[in-house]
Amino acid sequence: MSTAEIQDNKWEVEASQPPLKNFGAVGIMIMMGGFSLFFVAVIIGAVMGSFTEVEEMDFGKKQKEAPAQAEASE
Repeated sequence: MSTAEIQDNKWEVEASQPPLKNFGAVGIMIMMGGFSLFFVAVIIGAVMGSFTEVEEMDFGKKQKEAPAQAEASE
């Protein structure tokens, strides 16, 4: 088959173009965009979490103080 015959084939031209107008192709692009946004949000959260300071909390102490404060308010 010569180069001219390959260029004349309609299926060759159609196969070389991506299917951007199909429902499935649009769905895949939206899905990949959603996954990309999710991973960007995870990375941003990880960076923010690693560089922000958190005050120390003693949850055991707070649980012991809560009943005492409830009794004092009565």
